[in-house]
Amino acid sequence: MGGPHRRPRRVPGTRPAGVVVVLGLLAAVLALPTVHAAFSATTSTPGNSLAADRLSPPPALSATQTCSYATTALRGALASTASTPLALGVPTATQPGDVLVAQVAYDGTSPLTASSGWQLVRADSSGGVVTSAVYWKVAAASEPAATFARPNGEVGDMVGGIVAYRGVRPGAPVADGQTGSGATATTPALTTQVPGVVVVHLLARNAGHPPAPSGTGQLWTLGSDSETVTAADEPFAGPGTVPQRSSTTSGATTAWTAQTVVLRPAVQHVGATLSWTASPSTWAEGYRGERVVGGVVQATSAVPYGTTTAADAGLANGTTYTYRVRAYRGSWVSADVTRTLTTSC
Repeated sequence: MGGPHRRPRRVPGTRPAGVVVVLGLLAAVLALPTVHAAFSATTSTPGNSLAADRLSPPPALSATQTCSYATTALRGALASTASTPLALGVPTATQPGDVLVAQVAYDGTSPLTASSGWQLVRADSSGGVVTSAVYWKVAAASEPAATFARPNGEVGDMVGGIVAYRGVRPGAPVADGQTGSGATATTPALTTQVPGVVVVHLLARNAGHPPAPSGTGQLWTLGSDSETVTAADEPFAGPGTVPQRSSTTSGATTAWTAQTVVLRPAVQHVGATLSWTASPSTWAEGYRGERVVGGVVQATSAVPYGTTTAADAGLANGTTYTYRVRAYRGSWVSADVTRTLTTSC
C-alpha cells in the first residue's frame, strides 16, 4: 500500500502560476499609453470618449468688403436760353449709358414739366425771383434734346445747360442746395462714402454773371434777360466731405442759388476679404469656407492650416452674404464660425 497522500509544500513568498499570469497581464494593460484622439466628430454621443478632444473652430472671423470703381470722364457740356419751353441739346460726344445732368434756371417758383426720362433731383428758389432746378438721366442711344416747360400762362426767359459723364453710377446723384443774396454765393458741403467722385457746382442769379469758383473747371456760363447760370466741376478723391466753393459777382446784391451735385463712379467689381484667428487645434489640416445667400451655398473653398485669410470675388452690390469657416482634419470638422456682410460699394 502506498503511503499517505501529502499536499505539496508551498515555498514561502511564492504565488500560484495562474495568479502570476493574471497579474502580469493587468500590469501590462495599465502600463499601456492612454489612447488619445486629436479630433472628434462634431456630433458627439454620451458614450463618445473623444468628446473632450473636439476639433476647435477658429475663435474669430471678420469679413470686409472690397470695391473697385470705373474712372469717370467728362464727355461735354452745352448751354442754351429761350422762353418756355427751353430745349437743351445733349453734348455731341454723349454715348448710351452716360449720365446726364441738367440745370434750368427761371424767374418764379412754379415746378417745370420735363421731357420723358428726366428726373428731378432738387429745385432751390431764392426770393421768388430765381429758381434753379436740377435733373438727371441715363443717356439712351440717339439721345434727343431735352425740353423743360413752365406751367401754362407763365412766361419769361429760361436758361440752362446739360453735361454728360461716362463711368458714373446710373442712379440719382447726391445733391444739396442753399440760397441767399449778395455778392458771394457758396455751394453747400456734402459727404461721400466712396472715392473718385465728380462734384458739379451749379450757380444761378437773377442778375449778374457769377464766375466759376476757384479750383473748378467751368462747364458753362450763360445769361438771359432775367437769369444767369454758371456750372463748374472738379474731381474729388474722397471719401470724405467735398469742399465748399464760393463765387463772387462784383457789385451784385441780387438773389442767388448755389447747388452741389456729387456723381459717384460706377461700381466695377465687388468682393470680400475674410480673416480669422487660427484654430487652437494645431493638428488641424486646414479650413473650409462657404458663401451662403438665402440659405443656399453659392461657393466653397479650402486653405491649409497656416493660412488665416481668404478673398472672395464676383459679389453683387447691395446683397447680404453669410460666410462660414470651419477647421478640418480628414473627414472630421469643427463647428462653424459665421459672419454676415451686406455689400454697399
